[in-house]
Amino acid sequence: MALAELYTKYNRVWIPDPEDVWKSAEITKDYKPGENVLELLLEEGTDLKYPLDSVTKDLPHLRNPDILVGENDLTALSYLHEPAVLHNLKVRFVESKIIYTYCGEYSIHNCKTAHVYICN
Repeated sequence: MALAELYTKYNRVWIPDPEDVWKSAEITKDYKPGENVLELLLEEGTDLKYPLDSVTKDLPHLRNPDILVGENDLTALSYLHEPAVLHNLKVRFVESKIIYTYCGEYSIHNCKTAHVYICN
């Protein structure tokens, strides 16, 4: 399966955001290779025609399925990229108050002083 085939209605992506760094959005129309925009619905309910780079046609990062949100080992994520890692750490450290996360053999933990440490 080509990567572009995953950009179908109801799948979710991460798009860059100047305030929040990354925002989640749902695809509202199947993407067809060669199109210049990806039609999205932001979580707050706003429709967005996300422009694709006219030269590279790079698509935004796909979002992991909900069942993987808060996974204790980052290597278990379907998509392992910056927004997926940051979102998973936010869910575990901030929302769930779980201080340990793993990435394979490495432990990532958040202590009370809000520093993030990576231990081998």
